[in-house]
Amino acid sequence: MKKTPKKILVIDDDTILVRILDKSLRADGYEVIGALKGGTGIERAQNEHPDLIVLDLMLPDIGGTEVTRCLKGDPQTKDIPILFITVTMGVENDKGDERIEIDGKKYRIFAKPLHNRKLLSTIRKLINMRAHKNI
Repeated sequence: MKKTPKKILVIDDDTILVRILDKSLRADGYEVIGALKGGTGIERAQNEHPDLIVLDLMLPDIGGTEVTRCLKGDPQTKDIPILFITVTMGVENDKGDERIEIDGKKYRIFAKPLHNRKLLSTIRKLINMRAHKNI
């Protein structure tokens, strides 16, 4: 019996980065859904029920912080893990374990350009943790 690949929603307005993540994540066995705006990302999360969301902090319509509040306030999407990516942190400050706090909850955040190995490792851990909670 073939396993269904885990879905990852990438919400980022940088089409090149979305393509890079798509290729990298698919090579690691994930199904990837892309969204170039926060509003579209919220809709895709509600309709597709991804296993994890990679979310840009700065988007052209709704910022990542507000997207997170919307998703965490919705019973359909509140349990989906979210990882942030941003250009505002700077690669030199990204040690691989930085966090951002939104409404008292901490989320992992990675600088762009991304440390792909660390990001993939974190994605695997969060998806596995979520899968074990749903057993």
